[in-house]
Amino acid sequence: MNNTPNKLYAILLLAIGLFNECSVAADNQQCTQQQNKEASEPASTDSIQKKPFRNFTINPDGDKILTRFVNNDTNWVRPYDTDYARWLLDRKLFPIDHKVKYYNGEEKQNNGGRNKIISVGVLKYDLVGTFSKNKERPADLQQCADACIRLWAEYLWEHKMYDKIHFKNAPGFVFYYKKWAEGYRVHFDKNWKASWSKDAGVDYSYTTFRKYLSLVFTYCGTATLAKEMMTVKSTDIQPGDILIWGGSPGHAVTVMDVLRNKQTGKLKVMFSQSYMPAQEIEILANNEDNYRWTEKYTKGMWFSPWFEIDEEKSPVINTPQWTFDLSDGAKFVRWRDK
Repeated sequence: MNNTPNKLYAILLLAIGLFNECSVAADNQQCTQQQNKEASEPASTDSIQKKPFRNFTINPDGDKILTRFVNNDTNWVRPYDTDYARWLLDRKLFPIDHKVKYYNGEEKQNNGGRNKIISVGVLKYDLVGTFSKNKERPADLQQCADACIRLWAEYLWEHKMYDKIHFKNAPGFVFYYKKWAEGYRVHFDKNWKASWSKDAGVDYSYTTFRKYLSLVFTYCGTATLAKEMMTVKSTDIQPGDILIWGGSPGHAVTVMDVLRNKQTGKLKVMFSQSYMPAQEIEILANNEDNYRWTEKYTKGMWFSPWFEIDEEKSPVINTPQWTFDLSDGAKFVRWRDK
């Protein structure tokens, strides 16, 4: 038998093996030389990825507005320290992953707005319904203007400032809470003219307060608030003010917090809203703010709740579900008893 082909095949395999070992050795030597070179040279600033300092952050564990939405920039300060401003900052929030619920218990999709997401937080308030035989039932009542009324009225009731709790309907009839708590009830004639009559005993309980709110939510809205409240300049916004377009339909959102830049005087504000159908009160996301809040996307925390207000630069304020144009009927308003 001739063994020549086998010998030639073995020699070929040996040559290939020696070549591969030399190639690996050469690559290792080149890699080592490159590493030594990089170690000896100063690092380029472009190649260093520093962890960014975020002036505004979201703390997922914060259970109220003040501790959830954190300002780390000393150039941005809260210019107002009113009791109502502090009360708003102290409002409790549902956990970060809570989804807004409608009055019927269904969940609202957080990507239903024109842009990316609608809200970055939800206030821990239930919804006011209708009453029948002293039993409250869910109802499509607490919509946009009603959420603004709810916050102001809750603040006043909690502080026992009952005289300041009053709201007007379209014809101008005033629903006074104190009169309601004293046992008077509102009746309408066949022409819908309202009047008071003494029908119940004195009761300042929270249940009776909710019954009063149910009445107000039924007969008051954006059109009535726009007439009842006083207009303020966009450069003088305070927490508790309302951005409103008083049409039919109209929309209204509450200013929950205000920051002013000490150097430029520019303003950032945080808004809350309810919407249609009636829903829990949510903190609105600014989808035009490209500032990334976290290292990676976590439960909507890429989105900022801060809206820059600069009417000279642009009178348009785009919120996720409504565009307010300050040059075309939209305005900031304030409660007259504030």
